Amino acid sequence: MKSMHSRLSKHPHINNILVTKQYGFRKGMSTVKMLPSSLTDSAFKSTDHNMHDGGIFCDLAKAFNCTIQEILFTKLHFCGI
Repeated sequence: MKSMHSRLSKHPHINNILVTKQYGFRKGMSTVKMLPSSLTDSAFKSTDHNMHDGGIFCDLAKAFNCTIQEILFTKLHFCGI
């Protein structure tokens, strides 16, 4: 039986459900690589057009520890993972 990590990693790619700007959970793509260029581009565009720019940043590193894992696994199974 495949590991949960393996199934979770492959599912979005197999089902083509990630957008091109999705950096987390993709091999070779990390949010650390995305942040500098994306934030800078957005800030410059907003400044050029005299607009405001903002961002919301959430650290979800501990989120898995706060979930009821039985419910999560049931939902993942329902989604075909």
